[in-house]
Amino acid sequence: MYLYPLHKRLEPDEVGGKSAGLSKLISFGVLVPKGFAISKELLKTYQKTKGFPMKFTSELETKLLELNSKKIIVRSSAIGEDSESHSFAGQLDSFVVEKELASVKEAILKCWDGLKNDRVAAYQKMSGKKLSEMGIVLQEFLEADYAGVTFTMSPYDDENIYTEYIKGAGEDLVSGKVTPKNFSVKLNDQIKEKLPFNADALIDKVNFLKEQFKQHLDIEWVAKDDQIYFVQARPITVKKIAKVHWTNTNLNENYPDPISPLLYSIARDSYYHYFKNLAALLQINHSSIRKLEYDFSNTVGIWGNRIYYNMTSIHNILSSSPLKVYFKDAFNKFVGYPDNDVADLDTSKKTSLLKLITRLLRLNFGLEKNVQIIEKIVSEYSEKLSKAKEYTDYKELYYEFLDLRFNQWYHASLADLFSMIHYKLLGKITLKFYGEKSVGVHNVLVQAIPGLISSEPLSDIYDIAQKINKNKEAKALFLSNPAKKVYQELKESKQWESINEPIQKYLVVWGFRCSGELMFFKKNYIEDPSEFIELLQTYLKQETKDPRALIAVKDKDRKRAMRSFAWKILKKRHVFLPLSVLEIGQLYLSAALCKQAISSRERVRYKQAEMYFNFKIVVKEIGKIALKKGTIKKVDDIFYLKYKEIGALISSSDMFSNTIEQRIDQRKIAFDLESKKVFPEHFSTNFSERPEMISEAISFVKGATEFSGLAASGGRIKGIVKVLDSVLESGKLNKGDILVTKQTDPGWAVVFPLISGLIVERGGALSHGAIVAREFGIPAVIGIPHITKSLKDNDQVILDGDLGKIQRL
Repeated sequence: MYLYPLHKRLEPDEVGGKSAGLSKLISFGVLVPKGFAISKELLKTYQKTKGFPMKFTSELETKLLELNSKKIIVRSSAIGEDSESHSFAGQLDSFVVEKELASVKEAILKCWDGLKNDRVAAYQKMSGKKLSEMGIVLQEFLEADYAGVTFTMSPYDDENIYTEYIKGAGEDLVSGKVTPKNFSVKLNDQIKEKLPFNADALIDKVNFLKEQFKQHLDIEWVAKDDQIYFVQARPITVKKIAKVHWTNTNLNENYPDPISPLLYSIARDSYYHYFKNLAALLQINHSSIRKLEYDFSNTVGIWGNRIYYNMTSIHNILSSSPLKVYFKDAFNKFVGYPDNDVADLDTSKKTSLLKLITRLLRLNFGLEKNVQIIEKIVSEYSEKLSKAKEYTDYKELYYEFLDLRFNQWYHASLADLFSMIHYKLLGKITLKFYGEKSVGVHNVLVQAIPGLISSEPLSDIYDIAQKINKNKEAKALFLSNPAKKVYQELKESKQWESINEPIQKYLVVWGFRCSGELMFFKKNYIEDPSEFIELLQTYLKQETKDPRALIAVKDKDRKRAMRSFAWKILKKRHVFLPLSVLEIGQLYLSAALCKQAISSRERVRYKQAEMYFNFKIVVKEIGKIALKKGTIKKVDDIFYLKYKEIGALISSSDMFSNTIEQRIDQRKIAFDLESKKVFPEHFSTNFSERPEMISEAISFVKGATEFSGLAASGGRIKGIVKVLDSVLESGKLNKGDILVTKQTDPGWAVVFPLISGLIVERGGALSHGAIVAREFGIPAVIGIPHITKSLKDNDQVILDGDLGKIQRL
């Protein structure tokens, strides 16, 4: 038996997805044009015997008599043509023929030939899905009043149902020959506009079908005599690609240049422990912490040998908190990240809000104690280093640093946490009363923080410069000689003892604090004192003011701003004096806590710089021993090893110890090549992909000619356009061109692998070109009248498939 009634239960592996889908629709009680399915076995038999079996011909002749229309539609129903990840929509053929045996047989043969057409071959290459078997659908052909396609989840808004429709049969809609009309309706809402067919019944039925299929659907339908008939329902094809979002706006302060393999290996594991320890401190639910293991392990990454935050993982971690929205926004402001929320995981419901707030209050109360603990630990580490003499001393200091950075640094992380929290809170209070002007006021409120450790070196440098200025001979020495010679004179001549003494004191106390202070490949003022002499020379050549005086002026401005703010609150709430007092108290408390947190953070950062410089000394001492043993060629080569590899070197437990030198040589070459790559400040990648290059985000140009249409497939690109009247002109295309054409029927699929964007004069969001563009992530704008006349070959444009906007440059 080759023919089966559509009202019987049919299996897609036997009759194809289209036939099985129609069978399912009938079983759910919706109207479907009457018809039959032909199994894939008929094609197999035909290929063997080179003809239609007599039994089938007789059976077909009988079944045709049961159909009541003058014409019938013969439709391809390939095995595996539609799924959630791909759709061969429009690639396979359908034919409307007279209801006679010979015409139907000829149409069946044409459908089978469709398995070998060029557009199917192109689509198979793009999707990686191959079709080889086919069933056939025979149905009554309805002379439709209207035809359309409905998405139960709109391409533009997940909460909307989106429909496109045209008058008459639906072929012109899918092929893109005409620009359809459209309407959207929110889930469970009523349609407000008047439509020429029974749209309420349509929306009711598509909602019902979505629930029955238990997934979002792309549904084709026809309207005739106030009835809605369904002719196909397939899963919405959306290529779901997880995105990873990166930024280095804050990290480039600590790591401004390409970082060594040693530093990256430490930084990567440091951030793992930093965020995981912080989650534990905040008493985030244990099951949430376990679920976030991947994100803890990947909070940072490296691009062009520069370190970047993985904002997706960080936002996932912050989403474990009941205060997730507050924390994510606060962290974004803290690091200067422009996007709101890029999390793809939420485990916040497992943690108690009351428990979290109680914990935050306790931790904030203990902030000063925790900062003192970290200051004490680092100072003790520095003291031990000053006494170290033997290799075993450096071995112990090496592991002590790792323990400090990975397991003890949670004390320091609280300073970051509360700087972030209180800065955000003070900003909210300021915004409430100052609106658009709040940013400037907010920054004034946290300027000139008393006792800020980062301002102390400035005062010390100023004092040294003033001392030199008062000594004519010393000033002449500094201004008349190169920095290296000046420093040599200071060290060798007793004449300059009074000048050299404060310089040496500065180098001991502050010498490790300079640009790139955590970097192992950069020298600081202790390692190259001539750099500090150059800084002093700059001070001497310019009339600099006492930093303490400048800070005092700024402090007056801050206090004046606080008083002005308090008065503003009083004036706004003058009728409700108790509320004014409460809000002023909140302002002063918030500002005080913010200043305390920022001051604490600066103290921690100072100790961090000290700690890293001391660790650098330790590693170089280990490098000297490795050099003596012949394990490495130069002392600084040790920075090309990861911290665990150095640990294996210390303990003689490296699995391939005889390849260390070769390993370093290979890494040096790779390091130099990778460091030449430049990546944007913010960008995103597809999960698990690592592109060699990423371009800066494209911005629209003011004053350029713009065109607007229907946003059909998201993304923003800049490129060269090629205007094609026919797919036969595809020889004009270069890889990466933006295709501009009047319409895209299924035959255009063959050129999609060549293009980076699509601009179409006619068609809708559910036309074939739009569907394939969305599936393969090609930005597309559709329905721009006369665009094939407005744009010329080799015009450069920006195409924004999210806004439906084209800009000619």
